Amino acid sequence: MTILSIHTGHNSTVGLLDQGKLVGLLSEEKINNIKNSAAFPKNAITALLDECGIIPDQIEAIAIAGNEVFPSYCYDYLFHPKNKINRTSLHSVAKSLEKGILGSVMPGLFKMARKNRKSDLLTEGRSELAEHLNQSSLSGKPVIHIDHHQCHAYSAYYGLAQDDSPALVFTADGSGDQACATIWLARDKKLQRISRTPPSASLGGIYTNTTRFLGMKILEHEYKVMGLAPYCKDYHKEIYDRIFAPVINLDPENPLVFKSSVDASSFYDYLVSCAVGERFDNIAGAVQHLLEERITAWVRAAIKQTGIRNIYTGGGVFMNVKLNKRIQEMDEVEHAHFLPSCGDESNPIGAAYALAIQQGSPVKPLDNLYMGISFKRSELVKFIADERLDARYAVSEPPDIEAAIADLLAQSEVVARFSGRCEWGARSLGNRAILAHPSHLESFYTVNDLIKSRDFWMPFAPTVLDSHADQYLENYNPSKVLAPHMITAFKATTLGVEHLRAAMHQGDHTIRPQVLTEEANPEYYALLKAFHAKTGVGAVMNTSLNLHGYPLVANPKQALMTLEKSGLMHLALGPFLISKK
Repeated sequence: MTILSIHTGHNSTVGLLDQGKLVGLLSEEKINNIKNSAAFPKNAITALLDECGIIPDQIEAIAIAGNEVFPSYCYDYLFHPKNKINRTSLHSVAKSLEKGILGSVMPGLFKMARKNRKSDLLTEGRSELAEHLNQSSLSGKPVIHIDHHQCHAYSAYYGLAQDDSPALVFTADGSGDQACATIWLARDKKLQRISRTPPSASLGGIYTNTTRFLGMKILEHEYKVMGLAPYCKDYHKEIYDRIFAPVINLDPENPLVFKSSVDASSFYDYLVSCAVGERFDNIAGAVQHLLEERITAWVRAAIKQTGIRNIYTGGGVFMNVKLNKRIQEMDEVEHAHFLPSCGDESNPIGAAYALAIQQGSPVKPLDNLYMGISFKRSELVKFIADERLDARYAVSEPPDIEAAIADLLAQSEVVARFSGRCEWGARSLGNRAILAHPSHLESFYTVNDLIKSRDFWMPFAPTVLDSHADQYLENYNPSKVLAPHMITAFKATTLGVEHLRAAMHQGDHTIRPQVLTEEANPEYYALLKAFHAKTGVGAVMNTSLNLHGYPLVANPKQALMTLEKSGLMHLALGPFLISKK
């Protein structure tokens, strides 16, 4: 069975499942070059079908990730620099009235108005979806909606599970289809939901509203809050105890769900009332501590109740690698499996799996994440000629491009690598990467100041040869947790601090690694082996190939823009090396 799965909204993404196997995943942002694009993924559908050699007529069914589909303009606020929602004057007046005396006297009136408004938006969203499918030559196909958190759970479990051992699957995010956190019991390769927390008690919502309170972009800059947190040391604890800890905890009557005294959707207003004037780094530390304490308690409660110590996670909350580090270090956890890039862009995976299973088709776990688009040598030759790159740059075709890159890295040069199919998700896994020598702190400043323009406290990450993982990562135990996708963190060993100085968090010496096996990416593995032979270092610094504010590049034009608008000196475009003169 051939299934096209679609996530609409924030970071819209499509997946393609053929005969039970995911053969393609691509986000619209990779094509239109708008980070976290909420546009209907029409361009991504076309590009992915072309890459996989499938025409629309071969699609047998369409799986939509989520029961609730909103019109695209509902996500415009994501691209406003202050996360400002554009409201009509009538909506603004209604919002003011709700916050005033009338809202306190007649709250039911405003609740009904919001319910009716949501119903109208959902109707409009379904109509818009049907029109987009028609424009993509997909009208007339069966369209099946899959619950949002079911998508998260199925993505994590069926995407990662290699056997049918009993397991617990945890999902957590801001909200989706009237839930923010769920637990699923997996037995005999079947999932059963055993808990559900409503959005009013959303840890993800609390974290996102704290991000907004700190003046950062929601659904994008939460990782900056996580990166800032270690710098406050223990100074956050007073704020945590006074402001954050009393708000949300496990429900004492049912510790598999959360209970909050403040509606998560109003947490920004709560912070305005009690946190103005507090140090921003202490707030970051406090909300990170809250997340880690509450989620690990939740996991512990589920393990205690079921006796199952094999866990899987999905949903945007688990993009937090420091949280995942805490989970994998729990004595109660025997095996931990973290779905990579587990925000809503992962939901097409689960939607496709869920629909296939509904139809009685067996499914296969993910092989790797290199499931985007690629370019043949002939296409790159034409691109170089059309752009007349040899007139502006030194263009060559080394006999071994990976060895050539390794040689430049060993000389402390920074090189962008554009190779094969682009990786799906938020992290560079080597095919669309900016690489540098990880032992020299100068690499951090060169990449940060001349190319990436990131906040000074944000770390870069390494790609580590599997043969060196236990030398660089403290307590690395692949039998408990694998780390191939930069979705969890480890403390650096003494040698790790020495060899990966530019590719770790400077505040706490933690590392968010991509532990690379030869099977996953033979060409990239050969590059690292060549670099190790020249330097004795079994890793490279790896950050995404893009400019600040843009998504990870997917095509040669985007890669060239990154070269031309930054201090980047070298671009390995397939087998070609393009260097500034």
